[in-house]
Amino acid sequence: MPFPKLTRYLLHPEGAAPAKAKFFLGHGFDRNAPTELAQALWRHAKPDHFRSERVVPFGRNLVFEGPIDTPNGTRPSILSVWHISHDNPQHIARFVTA
Repeated sequence: MPFPKLTRYLLHPEGAAPAKAKFFLGHGFDRNAPTELAQALWRHAKPDHFRSERVVPFGRNLVFEGPIDTPNGTRPSILSVWHISHDNPQHIARFVTA
């Protein structure tokens, strides 16, 4: 199954973060359709939601906070973290956590 960080973590009620899974599943996201959560998280990481940047040993972490669009129509506020590594010449951010 694609998106292991989503299917084995954020959408897995018996995984390492059951409270996060309960939150996302409770707002209509589905472990069998992780693309929906991936797209919502990508849309969440926008300039209006940018809160901070922190330099870390291998790059920069970007923090976004604000509402996320959910399948059940609610817009709860979440915090998401994205990483840009120093060796990434295109500066493409990689999802870390929510």
